Amino acid sequence: MRFRFGAGVMALASCASLLASPLAADEARYRTPPREIVDVLRAAPFPLPFVSPHREWILLATPLRYPPIADLARPMLRLAGMRIDPANNGIHHAPSYLAYALVRTSDGKRVEVKLPNHAHAGAPIWSPDGTRFAFSNATPHAVELYVGSVASGEVRKITGVRLNTLFGNTIAWTPNSKQLLAYLVPNRRLKALGATWVPSGPIVDETAGTKAPAVTFEDLLQNPHDADVWEYYAQGQYALLDLTTGAASVLTTVPDIIRSARLSPDGRHVVLDRIRRPYSYAVPWESFGRRLTLIDFGKVWRGRTLADIPLQTNATFDAVTTGPRDVTWRPDVAATLLWSETQDGGDPSKATTVRDIVYQYDVERDGKPRAVLALPDRFQSVDFVENSPVAFVRAYDRATRFSRTLEIDLAEGGGAVETAKLRDGDRYHDPGRPMTRPAANGKQVAVRDGETIFLRGAGAGPDGRRPFIDRFDLKSHQTTRIFQSELAPLEEPLTLLDANGRTLLVTRQSPTEPPNLVWLTRVEGSKIERALTKTPDPSPVLRGLQRRVVSYKRADGVDLSFTLYLPPGYKEGTRLPTFVWAYPAEFNDPAVAGQTTNSAQTFITVAGASQIFMALAGYAVLDNAAVPILGDPKTVNDTFVEQLTADMKAAIDKAVALGVTDPERVAVGGHSYGAFMTANLLAHTRLFRAGIARSGAYNRSLTPFGFQNERRTYWEATELYTKLSPFTYADKIVDPLLLIHGVADDNTGTFPIQSERMFAAIKGNGGTARLVMLPYEAHGYVARESIETTLAEMFDWLDRYVKNAPPRSATR
Repeated sequence: MRFRFGAGVMALASCASLLASPLAADEARYRTPPREIVDVLRAAPFPLPFVSPHREWILLATPLRYPPIADLARPMLRLAGMRIDPANNGIHHAPSYLAYALVRTSDGKRVEVKLPNHAHAGAPIWSPDGTRFAFSNATPHAVELYVGSVASGEVRKITGVRLNTLFGNTIAWTPNSKQLLAYLVPNRRLKALGATWVPSGPIVDETAGTKAPAVTFEDLLQNPHDADVWEYYAQGQYALLDLTTGAASVLTTVPDIIRSARLSPDGRHVVLDRIRRPYSYAVPWESFGRRLTLIDFGKVWRGRTLADIPLQTNATFDAVTTGPRDVTWRPDVAATLLWSETQDGGDPSKATTVRDIVYQYDVERDGKPRAVLALPDRFQSVDFVENSPVAFVRAYDRATRFSRTLEIDLAEGGGAVETAKLRDGDRYHDPGRPMTRPAANGKQVAVRDGETIFLRGAGAGPDGRRPFIDRFDLKSHQTTRIFQSELAPLEEPLTLLDANGRTLLVTRQSPTEPPNLVWLTRVEGSKIERALTKTPDPSPVLRGLQRRVVSYKRADGVDLSFTLYLPPGYKEGTRLPTFVWAYPAEFNDPAVAGQTTNSAQTFITVAGASQIFMALAGYAVLDNAAVPILGDPKTVNDTFVEQLTADMKAAIDKAVALGVTDPERVAVGGHSYGAFMTANLLAHTRLFRAGIARSGAYNRSLTPFGFQNERRTYWEATELYTKLSPFTYADKIVDPLLLIHGVADDNTGTFPIQSERMFAAIKGNGGTARLVMLPYEAHGYVARESIETTLAEMFDWLDRYVKNAPPRSATR
């Protein structure tokens, strides 16, 4: 249909013999790990389920797991915090799916969906009536729009349409399921894009005594030409596409930069969130100035400005924007908006009795917004109840690290009632979140049965996870458990298949059973079930791995744990070279810090450059070793190195006591903050023979306005920033360190120069290190060649300096 636009395994004895020798810099080539590892990497991934609004169908989407490096090597513009593919006007290498299939929940009937050749499909968007689904498809030259039919599995391209997907999902169905609201590349740009830029003068910035701290963002605008180029690609026009007549009506006759469009439940109104100049060289597009505009379809597209939000220059980790934020429609009425506004200027460190206010605005009355809830803590989110004015507001207190859930009646107003309170990181006492389904305008609402809703939780405990569903009474606030998984097999509720919670869809798995979708119903105490999918084991070699959760204590009594992986055929009492993989986390409650996040209940799958692969090569792997850093949130990092050392010593001591670890042959590794941890351990201890640090930050003076959960700036805690920078102690790193980093790292603070300078510091001080820079890769590595090379480098490093290392006493 063309649219017309109108006005309106076995353990490997030695990996070293199977890998190519390290090459000189000018001879470097992508490498591959052993064949057994490659086979696991290239096994078919599990599809992801997308359930239709009426829960009659599940669309299974198979992701593209490892694209070729050629995909990442396509031209890319890095502007305003975005990564743009200039050829198709979409996000550079956006996540995509290669195949779709439909499964009917009533009987498991499967319908294959015929996607276009060489598909790079986006996530499917279900129509409210559940009969169709829409999706984007990225090609080398455009991002196309497709609509699929449930009845036939056929899809058709909407011709004459090019999507602009720079702001994420820009497709939405109207409540009547007959039209699509989509953000399109304009047929005519406001101005042509110049091929070159000749500066007319220097680039100037100025400050005049107003504090504007900002974290170290990547991919920012650098000059006026960058701003023009970003504006050229970010501009678009939202249009209503009628799937029956083929007509298209644009909401804005002139192209504009519109970051989102939200349809009202009655389908007659839309809120456009437009980005306005001036832009900034210091913050990404999310902090640019905005104008919220309300358009009424029933009044000849009349536009009304709701708010003008200025450029936000204070962009610390936990700062929020001023003006309306989290703007959303109440799903139970025709056209009423809800949003929150900060009362502290967006600065969480400012003392105040009211931090946020929640407002309600009835667009038909055309009056002023009405305050419905004042919060002493920060508004986080709201869950609406299906066909009800009741909503649940979640708020977070930065000082105490507690989150609260408040029930409020938006029709009557008045006070809110606290229904739950949870400390940050507390998994054992999580009461769960409402189970939802999409309303007609796409907004998720809590499934309601009379005066009750349903809460779903992970059910974590010392012995493992037991996911649950509770029935929650809206009047008494009492809960009744209606479903809880056994420890084995593990059953995780995906959605309810009826209104009263007796029938549900779960994902079932066990250490020997791959994840599958199962239809469950309970009648008079008995359980009836039907398997909807039957997934074969993609990697039988992994079933030979031995796995168990190990609990132990730190010297000061804090409970810790790790998941132990042992090679196939391992014999008890055999001491192995050992690889510890971890990621630090801050806590202010020892009881919460001691909760385990490890589990041996799941089907073992290994993807990406996972440390678990090392167990196939003859190593004991201590995975997800607990590294809690305990203390007051304001000063918790003052003892970071000391607690880090105590955590790791306890893990090694336990593994040695179990008889699985040779204390002379232990390595440590981590990614991002785990890489920062690794370098610190090698700088301050001799617990390890080698380390592997991927995509880390090592010089904290390069992240001067905070990092991770550290709230003090470099100038407020200069000594701490220096102490926590392993770069400062590069001359003390005498054990070999492998540094791996993506050349196009997009994570805040982990600029590639962090690894480059760390390597230079170790080299300059006579240490042993290797630096591997992965072309085109961001903070996480995705290309097949990059993943395989990373694993080959890790195997080779550990074999050289750990597995085959002589006793340390002989090397001193």
